[in-house]
Amino acid sequence: MNVWRERLGPLRRRQVLQMIGATGTVLLAGCRPATSAPTLMAPAGVLPKPWADALPKPWSLTLAPAQQDWRPADQARADVLVIGDGWLDAHPADTLQPIASEPLLSQLDGQAKALLASLGALQDRVLPLAVSPWVMLLRDDPAMSQEGWPLLLDSAMAGRVVLPASPRLVMSLADHLGGGQALPALRRQALTYDDRQATNWLLKGEAKVVVLPLSRCIALLGRDPRLRAILPASGAPLHWTVLLRPEASREPVPQRWVEQGWRDPLHRRLVQQGWRAPIASPGLMVDQNALSARLRPLLFPSADTWSRCWSLPPLLPEDRSALEERWRDSAPEPPSR
Repeated sequence: MNVWRERLGPLRRRQVLQMIGATGTVLLAGCRPATSAPTLMAPAGVLPKPWADALPKPWSLTLAPAQQDWRPADQARADVLVIGDGWLDAHPADTLQPIASEPLLSQLDGQAKALLASLGALQDRVLPLAVSPWVMLLRDDPAMSQEGWPLLLDSAMAGRVVLPASPRLVMSLADHLGGGQALPALRRQALTYDDRQATNWLLKGEAKVVVLPLSRCIALLGRDPRLRAILPASGAPLHWTVLLRPEASREPVPQRWVEQGWRDPLHRRLVQQGWRAPIASPGLMVDQNALSARLRPLLFPSADTWSRCWSLPPLLPEDRSALEERWRDSAPEPPSR
């Protein structure tokens, strides 16, 4: 398993992707027929299906391989890309066009604006589409005394915690657990790093608690009353789906399609899948009513809790090497024979 695939990929992958961004789209853009239909491309599983199904004609949807498998031709064929925010560092600003849609940008809420403010040169080239908080999922146990992120360090959880396959995110959680020795302690708790298959580890009984985006477990929570999810009052990392316009794109952002996902009735379906619109919505109570009382606080916590949630911007090269060293130094000691 490549645990660096999300936010802290190897430097070589970064360099290769920068080369793709710098040359691939330019070389291949001229090969596109001028009359071809505009194309939205997303890695499979990133764009919620109801929203993908609503893409209007003449737009076409291409569900590409996983982002780490994209080739130069993939980006060159797309007019719009939809990706998870963990892959923003694979798209340098000089390979993208500005979003250039003030009617959409003016609707963004405080969390979405905070994300953009942290993006540096990418700030005007990213449109947040939807957001889902990271949560802890576990079997409901009334004897469980810990409610927040310290639950991950509980001695009863030793070796039974599934953490995200993102060293950057694991380090961020450790920082919110107190920093210092929290990272080595957290890593000693880990069974594995696998947020994609986290629910399987839990249902098989091999894990006691898993960390994953709410959007990946909300359907299971609705079906299985034995399970419980925790969004700590201290806040949680945010998992964003964002839109980009490649350098070779001939098309503006499909504004009406974006707003369709931010408004009912479509947005109600997205809420039920664990996604929240990144806008200051006057219909927030209507959105909340799309969920049961048990699930509602996970996606619509108190304003104070939501304000404490945080986003992880792309890494600068100088920060990347320091974090890679920190990750290596925090590795648990191998068991003695």
